[in-house]
Amino acid sequence: MGKLVVLTLLGVGLALIGERFVVLRDRMNAFREVESVEPHDCHLIEGIEYGSEDIDILPSGLAFISSGLNYPGIPSFAPNEPGKIFMMDLNEQNPRVQELSISDGFDKASFNPHGIDTFIDEDHTVYLYVVNHPHMRSTVEIFKFEEQQRSLVHLKTIKHELLKSVNDIVVLGPEQFYATRDHYFTNFFLSQLEVILGLKWTHILFYSPREVKVVAKGFRFANGITISLDKKYIYMADAMDKTIHVMKIHDNWDLTQLKEIFWQDAILMP
Repeated sequence: MGKLVVLTLLGVGLALIGERFVVLRDRMNAFREVESVEPHDCHLIEGIEYGSEDIDILPSGLAFISSGLNYPGIPSFAPNEPGKIFMMDLNEQNPRVQELSISDGFDKASFNPHGIDTFIDEDHTVYLYVVNHPHMRSTVEIFKFEEQQRSLVHLKTIKHELLKSVNDIVVLGPEQFYATRDHYFTNFFLSQLEVILGLKWTHILFYSPREVKVVAKGFRFANGITISLDKKYIYMADAMDKTIHVMKIHDNWDLTQLKEIFWQDAILMP
């Protein structure tokens, strides 16, 4: 009798996992046929053979690109190479990338950049904030951009117990930002099970030197995040649900959801 109960529970568990895998496959369109499309005016930018993860463009036309993300479950073109930050001037007729050198004192060998964002202060100094995964942990690195030298000066590493499995970041002010946490579990196998089961456990964090807190939660896979030009609203993409969440920013930095837009209903503005 005991063996029958165990086999029954095992069968139910496997059936549940199988059903969730089918749902996950359909959500991610992992096995759909992809048709070849001519790129028209697009062309290959040489020098980023290891791939690019995120990009942020300054009003001046300078673009920062993070490259070389090495993360469990994500294919890597150069798993043994450290990540890099590239710069590209979009004002050029044929833009080329240039790797930015990083100042000494920063562990460049374990640099594993993910989401990035920039902040420009009143003196027009540019700061680059980078989500980093050294040794598969999550930190936020702050760099000062030296335009004449085309280099980055490392200023600070931000660590916190809530800054785990961080994906992307949007900067609000000096050492003040929102960040998405794309998994609740940091263990790779548990995080994959979390995705398969479709658990809505990921969230958005607010960080400042004085306060760190969860400001929005209940997402399957909190991914890219950005802010409106008037600094009143946050836009966050849930990669698993294929939705964009529009949220209002309150005076205490909490977020309230106003609208949920499905990707197929979204209109891309030129």
